[in-house]
Amino acid sequence: MRRFALLAAGFAYMVLLIEAVRATVAWWRGEAELGMLDYALIGALPVLAWIWWRYLSMFRKNCGKAACALPPDSGK
Repeated sequence: MRRFALLAAGFAYMVLLIEAVRATVAWWRGEAELGMLDYALIGALPVLAWIWWRYLSMFRKNCGKAACALPPDSGK
């Protein structure tokens, strides 16, 4: 059940991030009539990007030391 909850949360986060980027690009280009949800997504984009950069990307803190490091060589 925990794995399903993590997958659902990850999916919801990615949908929010993609929709926020879509709304921001449409706003920047002046292509679409934006509603309140679009403005909320545009406002949430910096927070979503920060979460991505800080916790999910390969550039996060200590990524090279433990989380993203290759397994140790067996010495054979």
